[in-house]
Amino acid sequence: MNTTLIRALSLITLLSPLTASAAGLPPWKFGMTKAEVASFKEFGPYKEFSNGDLETFNGRFHSRKENIQFFFDGGRLRRIGVYLGEGTDSKKAVATFQRAYEVLQQDYGKIEVPEMKLTGGGTPPSTVIAVGALANADVTGKTQIAPVHQPKDMFVFASVYRYYVRGVKWFSIAIMFDKR
Repeated sequence: MNTTLIRALSLITLLSPLTASAAGLPPWKFGMTKAEVASFKEFGPYKEFSNGDLETFNGRFHSRKENIQFFFDGGRLRRIGVYLGEGTDSKKAVATFQRAYEVLQQDYGKIEVPEMKLTGGGTPPSTVIAVGALANADVTGKTQIAPVHQPKDMFVFASVYRYYVRGVKWFSIAIMFDKR
Protein backbone atom coordinates (compact mmCIF):
# COMPACT_ATOMS: atom_id res chain seq x y z
CA MET A 1 0.00 0.00 0.00
CA ASN A 2 1.24 3.43 -0.71
CA THR A 3 1.61 6.07 1.98
CA THR A 4 -1.21 8.28 0.67
CA LEU A 5 -3.74 5.44 0.84
CA ILE A 6 -2.66 4.53 4.37
CA ARG A 7 -3.01 8.16 5.47
CA ALA A 8 -6.44 8.44 3.86
CA LEU A 9 -7.67 5.26 5.54
CA SER A 10 -6.27 6.42 8.88
CA LEU A 11 -8.03 9.77 8.53
CA ILE A 12 -11.33 8.08 7.66
CA THR A 13 -10.98 5.81 10.68
CA LEU A 14 -10.30 8.77 12.99
CA LEU A 15 -13.16 10.88 11.65
CA SER A 16 -15.80 8.18 11.30
CA PRO A 17 -17.09 8.56 14.88
CA LEU A 18 -17.76 12.24 14.14
CA THR A 19 -20.00 11.75 11.13
CA ALA A 20 -23.77 11.99 11.16
CA SER A 21 -23.93 8.27 10.41
CA ALA A 22 -22.09 7.35 13.61
CA ALA A 23 -24.46 5.44 15.88
CA GLY A 24 -25.26 8.04 18.49
CA LEU A 25 -24.45 11.71 18.94
CA PRO A 26 -20.69 12.28 18.86
CA PRO A 27 -18.77 11.90 21.02
CA TRP A 28 -21.29 9.56 22.64
CA LYS A 29 -22.10 6.24 20.96
CA PHE A 30 -24.83 3.70 21.55
CA GLY A 31 -23.72 0.78 23.67
CA MET A 32 -21.55 2.89 25.97
CA THR A 33 -21.76 2.34 29.72
CA LYS A 34 -22.68 5.18 32.09
CA ALA A 35 -19.01 5.54 33.04
CA GLU A 36 -18.02 5.83 29.37
CA VAL A 37 -20.70 8.46 28.70
CA ALA A 38 -19.61 10.51 31.73
CA SER A 39 -15.92 10.15 30.83
CA PHE A 40 -16.24 13.15 28.49
CA LYS A 41 -15.54 15.58 31.34
CA GLU A 42 -15.56 18.64 29.07
CA PHE A 43 -19.36 18.23 28.81
CA GLY A 44 -19.93 17.68 32.54
CA PRO A 45 -20.98 17.74 35.21
CA TYR A 46 -23.39 14.85 34.69
CA LYS A 47 -26.42 14.36 36.92
CA GLU A 48 -27.82 10.88 37.58
CA PHE A 49 -31.59 10.42 37.72
CA SER A 50 -33.16 8.06 40.27
CA ASN A 51 -33.60 5.45 37.50
CA GLY A 52 -29.89 5.59 36.63
CA ASP A 53 -30.14 7.66 33.43
CA LEU A 54 -27.80 10.65 33.03
CA GLU A 55 -28.03 14.26 31.89
CA THR A 56 -25.74 17.19 31.31
CA PHE A 57 -26.59 20.81 30.67
CA ASN A 58 -23.22 21.27 28.95
CA GLY A 59 -23.65 19.03 25.94
CA ARG A 60 -23.09 20.35 22.42
CA PHE A 61 -25.51 20.02 19.53
CA HIS A 62 -25.06 22.03 16.34
CA SER A 63 -22.44 24.17 18.10
CA ARG A 64 -24.82 25.19 20.89
CA LYS A 65 -24.80 24.24 24.55
CA GLU A 66 -27.85 22.04 25.21
CA ASN A 67 -29.40 19.82 27.86
CA ILE A 68 -28.57 16.29 26.71
CA GLN A 69 -30.02 13.23 28.43
CA PHE A 70 -28.78 9.66 28.17
CA PHE A 71 -31.10 6.68 28.54
CA PHE A 72 -29.76 3.22 29.37
CA ASP A 73 -31.10 -0.30 29.04
CA GLY A 74 -29.15 -3.16 30.58
CA GLY A 75 -26.41 -0.69 31.52
CA ARG A 76 -25.85 0.37 27.89
CA LEU A 77 -26.74 3.62 26.13
CA ARG A 78 -29.86 3.14 23.96
CA ARG A 79 -31.29 6.69 23.53
CA ILE A 80 -29.90 10.20 23.49
CA GLY A 81 -32.27 13.14 23.94
CA VAL A 82 -31.35 16.71 23.08
CA TYR A 83 -33.76 18.93 25.02
CA LEU A 84 -33.88 22.21 23.12
CA GLY A 85 -36.34 24.05 25.30
CA GLU A 86 -38.99 23.93 27.97
CA GLY A 87 -41.27 26.63 29.25
CA THR A 88 -44.66 28.30 29.35
CA ASP A 89 -44.17 30.80 26.49
CA SER A 90 -45.91 29.36 23.42
CA LYS A 91 -44.14 31.81 21.06
CA LYS A 92 -40.74 30.62 22.28
CA ALA A 93 -41.95 27.03 21.94
CA VAL A 94 -42.94 27.66 18.30
CA ALA A 95 -39.49 29.14 17.56
CA THR A 96 -37.76 26.23 19.31
CA PHE A 97 -39.80 23.62 17.44
CA GLN A 98 -39.07 25.46 14.19
CA ARG A 99 -35.37 25.18 15.01
CA ALA A 100 -35.75 21.43 15.67
CA TYR A 101 -37.54 21.00 12.33
CA GLU A 102 -34.88 22.98 10.44
CA VAL A 103 -31.99 21.12 12.11
CA LEU A 104 -33.49 17.74 11.19
CA GLN A 105 -34.20 18.96 7.66
CA GLN A 106 -30.62 20.22 7.30
CA ASP A 107 -29.15 16.96 8.58
CA TYR A 108 -31.50 14.39 7.04
CA GLY A 109 -33.60 15.99 4.29
CA LYS A 110 -37.38 15.86 3.97
CA ILE A 111 -39.32 15.74 7.25
CA GLU A 112 -42.57 13.89 7.82
CA VAL A 113 -45.21 15.49 10.04
CA PRO A 114 -47.86 12.75 10.41
CA GLU A 115 -50.33 15.00 12.22
CA MET A 116 -50.42 17.52 9.34
CA LYS A 117 -52.29 16.69 6.16
CA LEU A 118 -51.81 19.07 3.25
CA THR A 119 -53.77 19.43 0.06
CA GLY A 120 -52.40 20.90 -3.13
CA GLY A 121 -48.85 19.62 -2.68
CA GLY A 122 -45.77 21.48 -1.60
CA THR A 123 -44.36 22.06 1.84
CA PRO A 124 -45.37 25.08 3.91
CA PRO A 125 -42.70 27.27 5.52
CA SER A 126 -41.15 25.86 8.68
CA THR A 127 -42.83 28.57 10.76
CA VAL A 128 -46.26 27.38 9.62
CA ILE A 129 -45.31 23.78 10.39
CA ALA A 130 -44.10 24.81 13.86
CA VAL A 131 -47.32 26.72 14.62
CA GLY A 132 -49.39 23.74 13.45
CA ALA A 133 -47.29 21.30 15.46
CA LEU A 134 -47.70 23.35 18.63
CA ALA A 135 -51.45 23.73 18.08
CA ASN A 136 -51.74 19.96 17.65
CA ALA A 137 -49.65 19.32 20.77
CA ASP A 138 -51.81 21.77 22.70
CA VAL A 139 -54.88 19.69 21.83
CA THR A 140 -53.43 16.15 21.90
CA GLY A 141 -50.43 16.46 24.24
CA LYS A 142 -47.73 15.70 21.64
CA THR A 143 -46.66 16.22 18.03
CA GLN A 144 -43.86 14.15 16.59
CA ILE A 145 -41.85 14.63 13.38
CA ALA A 146 -39.20 12.46 11.76
CA PRO A 147 -36.93 12.52 8.74
CA VAL A 148 -38.30 10.47 5.84
CA HIS A 149 -34.83 9.06 5.18
CA GLN A 150 -33.46 7.66 8.43
CA PRO A 151 -29.86 6.67 9.18
CA LYS A 152 -29.36 2.91 9.04
CA ASP A 153 -28.08 2.61 12.61
CA MET A 154 -30.53 4.82 14.51
CA PHE A 155 -34.03 6.32 14.44
CA VAL A 156 -34.20 10.11 14.72
CA PHE A 157 -37.29 12.13 15.61
CA ALA A 158 -38.36 15.32 17.36
CA SER A 159 -41.34 15.97 19.58
CA VAL A 160 -43.13 18.85 21.20
CA TYR A 161 -44.99 17.90 24.37
CA ARG A 162 -47.68 19.86 26.21
CA TYR A 163 -48.24 19.17 29.89
CA TYR A 164 -49.45 20.96 33.00
CA VAL A 165 -47.56 21.76 36.19
CA ARG A 166 -49.80 23.07 39.00
CA GLY A 167 -52.37 24.14 36.45
CA VAL A 168 -49.87 26.00 34.25
CA LYS A 169 -49.39 24.87 30.64
CA TRP A 170 -45.82 23.94 29.67
CA PHE A 171 -44.20 22.94 26.39
CA SER A 172 -41.06 20.84 25.95
CA ILE A 173 -39.19 20.29 22.67
CA ALA A 174 -36.67 17.49 22.18
CA ILE A 175 -34.79 15.68 19.42
CA MET A 176 -34.26 11.97 20.09
CA PHE A 177 -31.72 9.52 18.73
CA ASP A 178 -32.70 5.87 19.29
CA LYS A 179 -30.46 2.87 18.73
CA ARG A 180 -31.82 0.48 16.12
